[in-house]
Amino acid sequence: MTELRTTDDLDRVFQGMFPAGPGREPFRFSPPQLAAVTAPVDRPSVIIAGAGSGKTTVMAARVVWLVGHHGIAPERILGLTFTNKAAAELGVRIRRSLTALDVEADGEPTTSTYHAFAGTLIAEHGLRLGIEPDLRILSDASRFQRVAQAIESYDRPLLEVTTSVPRLVGDVMALDGQLSEHLVTTDELRAFDTALIASLQAADKHYAVQDAGIAAAHKRTELSRLVDRYRKAKAAAGVMDFSDQMAWGAELSAVTEVAESLRERYDVVLLD
Repeated sequence: MTELRTTDDLDRVFQGMFPAGPGREPFRFSPPQLAAVTAPVDRPSVIIAGAGSGKTTVMAARVVWLVGHHGIAPERILGLTFTNKAAAELGVRIRRSLTALDVEADGEPTTSTYHAFAGTLIAEHGLRLGIEPDLRILSDASRFQRVAQAIESYDRPLLEVTTSVPRLVGDVMALDGQLSEHLVTTDELRAFDTALIASLQAADKHYAVQDAGIAAAHKRTELSRLVDRYRKAKAAAGVMDFSDQMAWGAELSAVTEVAESLRERYDVVLLD
């Protein structure tokens, strides 16, 4: 394996991946990129960068630096990103860069989307939360259909929400997803909105924005009851959607035994 003693060694590895050509200078990392790639491994680091700034290349280079400079085994590294395309691109970049480094290892880094990794946690540890590990994931069309069915079978008056079923389905799906991904229960949301309504109504002065806030809180309360109905339908059918996957994955990662298992498996985690 090529040992990376300096950042010049790192540049040379990537110059082989991005060779110079007509009108193109030899590849070199910028000072901010090098600072990110070579950041200390004994504490968390955050990189703030926009689209097209080379984040994927920097993440791949970070893996190369960890392996070639710090001697961390590739299979002890986890990289997570948002989309399948980004995860695939990150995996390809890492494999190419480790090949250029001439690494021989028993495994390679794990690259995945957040949703897929959450699905792995559910499959391995879901029973710790009473979740069946083989739940089927709903397609967008099935999700829409099940929300529509939950609305149509609801037997209480709906006074604050839209009467357009397609729009109402979208509102219920959006609230369900937001609650799940922020780990907020419908009971917590209703308690918050009850307190919000009381505080707005008790204000000394009256403004139009107060009326808007009260109306929004009433609407959320009605939507939350439809979310409850939709969630009961999912549980009865033995299915889940992507928002469930993320919420349950986050809950599982906070379980002591699961966290210890992940620490035993990975030394470094890179989050895009």
